[in-house]
Order: sequence, then C-alpha cells, then structure tokens
Amino acid sequence: MLRGYEGTTTGAVVERAGVSIGTLYQYFPNKESLVAALIDGHVREVLAFVEDTLAKHASAALPTVLRAVIKASLDAHRVNPALHKVLSEQVPREGALADAICISSRLTDLLQAHLRARCPGLPLARVRLIALVVETTVEALTHRAVIEAPRWLTTGALEQEAMDVLLPYLTHALEGGTPSRQIGDPY
Repeated sequence: MLRGYEGTTTGAVVERAGVSIGTLYQYFPNKESLVAALIDGHVREVLAFVEDTLAKHASAALPTVLRAVIKASLDAHRVNPALHKVLSEQVPREGALADAICISSRLTDLLQAHLRARCPGLPLARVRLIALVVETTVEALTHRAVIEAPRWLTTGALEQEAMDVLLPYLTHALEGGTPSRQIGDPY
C-alpha cells in the first residue's frame, strides 16, 4: 500500500522489511535519513548511467551522444518509476535530503566536461549554458513523465520528442551559433 512520505512511519518500514526497529535505527536514525539514502542511491544510479554513456560515446556523432544521454536518463528512471514519483512529489527538499538531490549540478558538470572536450574553441560560459539547458530539459521532461505519464518512459515517444527539441539547439550551439544576447558567466 502506498502511503506517501508523510504517511510512512518507521514502524511500517520495519514491518515491510522484516527487521527489528533497533536494526533500522542502527542504520537510519530517522525517516529522513532513510529517504536520504534512497535519494543518494538514485543520484548514484543516474550519475553512473550518464557517466557510462558519455564514456562509451566520447567520440560518437552528436545525435548518437544526445540520444544516448536522453536514454540513460530515462533508463535510470525506468528502474523504479513509483519510487521516483514519490521522491519527486512528496519528499521535502531540506536538510540532508537537499544535499542528496544536487544531481542536476553534477549532471550539468558531466555534460559540460564532455562538451568542452568536443568543442574546445567555445567559450567556457557558452559551454556551461549549453550543458545547463540540455540537462535541465532532459531532467524536467523525465520527471514530468515519471509523475504524470509513466507510460511515456517505455514507448520511445519521450526520447524522440526530446531529440526533436534538443538536437537542432545543440547542433547550432556547438557549431558556434551565437546566442541571442551576450552570455555572462554566473560562476
């Protein structure tokens, strides 16, 4: 039975896990630490998918790399969409939980490193902005699908839509296309 974050108690967790309350508290002193561990596992999983993808496709053509990154993000969320939905919708974003959720900046950093190696002539501020736009678009689409339309994670439609949106943008940006205004470096 799904109870959501607020409705879940440590008592319900020990009952479901078949362990004693003392054992649970030995590893997780409260519900927040248990959820933080779940989020940390999710973060590691997504990062591993994307790192592996970028390593495997380091010299591949741009459409291949982009499709692989989109697929990696979706694959990481296909593993347990119900858990991802609860984590996205119901878990408060404060304290240890906020620290565990810094995945977007880590993914942006991975993409930035890949793009920097691919296009060393682009200004760093431009590369940072491109990486931010790509990561935010893919992550936002993935999370919306998890919450509102989990079936889209399995049909391939979401992957194609993301490609249709991002490939023209990324192609133009990496070929030295100038942004509509001067980019200031926020870092």
